[in-house]
Amino acid sequence: MKLLAATVALIAFAVSASGEDKKAEPPVKLKLVAKTDKYKFGSGTVPAEFKKYLEEIAQAQKDGKPTQPPRPPAVDLVLEIVNTSKDEVTIYVGGDANTWTFDLTGGDGTVSLGSGLAMTLEFRLPKAVTLAPGKSHEIPVKRLSDGARGAGRYVYWTGPGEYKLSAKYTISDKDGEKAYELKSEPVKITVEK
Repeated sequence: MKLLAATVALIAFAVSASGEDKKAEPPVKLKLVAKTDKYKFGSGTVPAEFKKYLEEIAQAQKDGKPTQPPRPPAVDLVLEIVNTSKDEVTIYVGGDANTWTFDLTGGDGTVSLGSGLAMTLEFRLPKAVTLAPGKSHEIPVKRLSDGARGAGRYVYWTGPGEYKLSAKYTISDKDGEKAYELKSEPVKITVEK
């Protein structure tokens, strides 16, 4: 009888503990949309020279030397935050707490650099956006840059080839505190000569 009671108590504890460990899925998901998925490699240099140039800037930044990297590639992308729930959802977007980060892989390699841009010091709060079930909020992206205010870091492809690009987006609450992080599926980007 004691063994049966101990087994029941152990099962009850395991069920309650597993219920506590489960994190609720966010009511929204992130989708990265490539409105254009083919781009020209337009650095004006040979890919190996361009990669070396970017790596030299990266080293200078690491050494604390002031540098001004070239503008990142122009792109035609959209970060789409979609309400996947059956209820109306309010999300908070924009502001300084909500940032996106790109992960670019493939091709002849990639390089990421700090933008070197000066930014004002005021903390920008997010704005509320209410989404009906199945509806989305779109954030257009015109340059391959991410981080603070969408311009804290520049991301480069270093030559022609097939690349995969994915994104993460940190969603905050109304006070600018991190609520959760969304991750997109990767999209394919082709960089042509």
